[in-house]
Amino acid sequence: MATIGEQLVLEDDPRPYVPGSELLDERRLGRLLARFAENYEQPDLPAVATQWSKWHFSVLLTPVLAANVIADWHLPTDIQLIGVILSEDSRTSAIRLSGEGSAVRPADAHERFDVLIERHLKPLIAALSHASGLPQKVLWSNAGNVAENVMRECETLLGTDHPGVQAGSLLFASRHWPDGSRNGLYQPVRYVSKGDETHRQRRVCCLRYLIPSLAYCKSCPLDVSRRQGPG
Repeated sequence: MATIGEQLVLEDDPRPYVPGSELLDERRLGRLLARFAENYEQPDLPAVATQWSKWHFSVLLTPVLAANVIADWHLPTDIQLIGVILSEDSRTSAIRLSGEGSAVRPADAHERFDVLIERHLKPLIAALSHASGLPQKVLWSNAGNVAENVMRECETLLGTDHPGVQAGSLLFASRHWPDGSRNGLYQPVRYVSKGDETHRQRRVCCLRYLIPSLAYCKSCPLDVSRRQGPG
C-alpha cells in the first residue's frame, strides 16, 4: 500500500479531469466507455463496463478504505464533488478530491463508510448499469472484490480486533443496509478449500471473459481450470 497516495490528489493538481457528476450522465458516460472500448478487439459493452469499473474501484477504494481503517480518516468521496483524472486510454488513474477530509467518528459500520457507499458507489453503479446493460450485482461484486482484498490486507497489518477492521468485516457480513435495502457488498468473495489449498473465489462472475482477448480472472467462480488472468 506504499504507493496508494498517488491515486488521490487535491484540487491544485494541474491535470485535466472529468467532474464526477459527468459520470452520472448516460450520454457522457457512454462516450467514455466507447473510448475505453478501443483498447480491445471485439469489445462487448457490458464487459467493457466491467473492466472500466474494476480500474475505477481499485484506484478509489484502495487508498480511501486504507485511510479510513488504518488512520481513522474520512476522505471526501461524494461523486458530485470529486474529479476523475483519466489515463490516455480512458481508464481512471487518479481521483481529484475537494478537500483533505476529517477524522472518522462513526456510530456504526455503515456510518463509517456512508459517504463512500451512498454518494459514490450507489449512483455510479446505477449509472454504469444503465449505460452499458451490465447488471448492478456484477458492478457491486467488482467493488466488493476490491474492498474485501483491501480489508484483508488491513486485517493482516492491524489484527482482527482493530475497530476499523471489525467495521469492515461487518460491512461484508450484513445482508441489508440499516434502511432495509439490499447490501450490494454482502459476501463478495468466498474462500473455498480444496485438499490442502484454499482458493479465493468471487461470488459473482465479472463477465470479463466476454471480451475474447481476456482470460478468465484468477478468482473466477466458473471452472477453476479457466482461471488464468488477473482478478
